[in-house]
Amino acid sequence: MKISVTWPELDVAVTATLADDANPQLCDEFVRHLPFGIIQSHPVVSGSSVTMWLPYLSKAPTPTKESIVDAPIGRVRLSQATGSKISIQYGKGLEPARQAVLGQVDDEHLDVLPQVGHEVWENLFWRKQQLTVHFAALGDGGQAAPPAPSHPLARELAAAADGIQLDEPPDIARLRTGDVPDAGSFGQYFSVWVAVYGLVRDYVVSTLFPVYNALPSRGLETVRAIYATVGAGYHFPLRYHGFVQLADFADRFQAVLEESDDPAVVEDVLEQLLRYGNTTYAWSHQMFPWYLGMHFPTRGEVPPGGRWKPS
Repeated sequence: MKISVTWPELDVAVTATLADDANPQLCDEFVRHLPFGIIQSHPVVSGSSVTMWLPYLSKAPTPTKESIVDAPIGRVRLSQATGSKISIQYGKGLEPARQAVLGQVDDEHLDVLPQVGHEVWENLFWRKQQLTVHFAALGDGGQAAPPAPSHPLARELAAAADGIQLDEPPDIARLRTGDVPDAGSFGQYFSVWVAVYGLVRDYVVSTLFPVYNALPSRGLETVRAIYATVGAGYHFPLRYHGFVQLADFADRFQAVLEESDDPAVVEDVLEQLLRYGNTTYAWSHQMFPWYLGMHFPTRGEVPPGGRWKPS
């Protein structure tokens, strides 16, 4: 099946062919959620690809995987382990992580990808403008939409997650503008920004995702113990450092986790909390002042006064 990938702010559109034979269930899952638009980003450690966090959690089997360093230009891949994230390769990959093959940009459009990658990197590193990417099916996919969440808090979380796919969350705007009156030291708030960037990443990627994955096999009692020991410890520092909405949602999720005896209810709420947290982290990554990296060039790589650019 073919899809379109469009960057409206760059006036660029390409087509890609999904890997229906290699990962059929992954591709079916992806098509069920089309169309959607999300904030466009770029990795900061894994080389020349553009990255976008999905507006849903991918749970499909992924029998066919490929290392980033072996991926050809135009490869579309999906990482379930790092936040249900799509990447499109436009140059050399650096991180030898294996990710699921989702598709391949069609040959006639490969030549535009390096320029897209350059523009996305410049935007992440310097410009900080609104830059989005939109995915749509070409033709009638004939796929049923996924069911809506049933629990009231899950529905509220789903609406909140949908509302920040293309619009900056208040938590991020508060942090970016220094509106964190309870935090900050000696007349500056950059230290707050650094601290909370790590907090939100660890809470979403390294805590909520493992808890979510453990729920079906480990059961409620184990998940309650894990979350009370690890997850709940993030609530106060997230709120103190400006992530008020995320912390409030986390408090309310823990109440459901402690009070409900139905694993399906807990999973319903946790999945939507993850969607909200995942998108919040995506915006945190996008708005972080990565341009400060210009002051830390790899030895011998950047001339004085210069700056690194992706391949």
